[in-house]
Amino acid sequence: MEQPPLSGLLTTQDLIALVRLSRTSIYRMTRQGRFPPACSIGNGHIRWREADVRAWMAELPSQAYPQGDGEPRYDPPRRPRRLS
Repeated sequence: MEQPPLSGLLTTQDLIALVRLSRTSIYRMTRQGRFPPACSIGNGHIRWREADVRAWMAELPSQAYPQGDGEPRYDPPRRPRRLS
C-alpha cells in the first residue's frame, strides 16, 4: 500500500495516522528504544523525522495469518453467571 506523501518532521497526530498506533504506544515504544527517536524543537514540542519512521516501517517483519486452515480458534473461558 502506497504511503501518503509527508514532508520533514511529523507531529504526534501525523504519526498516529501514519503508523496506526495510539499516542501512548508511540511514546512508550520511543522510550523503550523500539521506535525512532523524537526530536525536540523547543517549547516542549517534539517531532519525528519522517525518513526515520518510514525506514523503521520498512524494516518491520511481515506477519502471515492462517486463512481458515483448520487451526483451532482460542476462545477465552467464560466467567460463571452470577446468581441473584
